Amino acid sequence: MIISRRERIVSYVVLYAFGIFAVFPFVSTLLVAFNATDASPTGLAWPHPWSFASFAAAWSNEDAGIGKSLLNSLIVAFSVVTVSVFFSILTGYAFGTMKFRGSKVLSGLFILGMIVPYEATLIPLYYQFRSWNLLDSYWSLILPCIGGSMAFGTYWITAFMRTFPRELLDSAKTDGASRWQALWRVIVPTAGAPVFALATILFIWTWNNLLLAIIMIQRPGLQMAPAALNIFVGRQYGSSYQVICAAALLVALPVMLIYYFLQRRYGADALAGALKG
Repeated sequence: MIISRRERIVSYVVLYAFGIFAVFPFVSTLLVAFNATDASPTGLAWPHPWSFASFAAAWSNEDAGIGKSLLNSLIVAFSVVTVSVFFSILTGYAFGTMKFRGSKVLSGLFILGMIVPYEATLIPLYYQFRSWNLLDSYWSLILPCIGGSMAFGTYWITAFMRTFPRELLDSAKTDGASRWQALWRVIVPTAGAPVFALATILFIWTWNNLLLAIIMIQRPGLQMAPAALNIFVGRQYGSSYQVICAAALLVALPVMLIYYFLQRRYGADALAGALKG
């Protein structure tokens, strides 16, 4: 298919337009956050002078507890991602490479898990966790997030497993490798791209799960980062846009770092796979 110069120019114009539309809010937030706390910034106003006072005010606020909330969110997110990715690999391996009785029914149940609205499960989850005395604990966030991630994770890994070359699995079986050994020694070492992409998606989903964090956690010391930001905005700094923007950047920073490093690893593994192919 030959793409004309005009079509290429139109494509670049559209991509740059959407890129500017996506980047503008972040740049505006960044510039506002670096203004002094007594300034009155608007839009893309350049800070005069550049100041870290807003970040210091956001970090030191005891009511919101940004630092503690970031730690709480990291604990929950890493726990959810680790467990969800591990079990998604196991279930995806089963559905993608094996035939067993009831596999189609079970596969349909996993797909149903992606169809059911997440909000519809929150009230039953709340009463169930209250009966187990698990409210105001990490478990009240970790367990529902793992359950909510498994459907998508299984579907994601199953799609990769079904495209994996059968010749390699047959060769491993011929060499005496068990199913467990074939999974961890043959398939997983070549699955860096889909696994790291899945880990990135699940981390972002878990980190941004504001509704579940508000419902399950009421103790201030256990608040997640998005919930702490929500409290932060409403209680003290509702009209101080510099401090609000600084707090928002502090909450978003771990997500940006995780996305950057995992995306680099994803890209490197995808390129390595293409070169090997």
